[in-house]
Amino acid sequence: MNETIIESGNTCPISGIWKVTGTYTTTAAVSENSKMPLYGGVKVQWILLYKC
Repeated sequence: MNETIIESGNTCPISGIWKVTGTYTTTAAVSENSKMPLYGGVKVQWILLYKC
């Protein structure tokens, strides 16, 4: 299975539930074509958990 990973500030390629990679994580629902959010004011990498 190919993982979809994208950095904060880039355009979201797929609507879904995304999770921050790393020690401290959170999840967020992000819509396709919207900007991937920062986490704690910092750029992070997001991994797609579920397509919506």
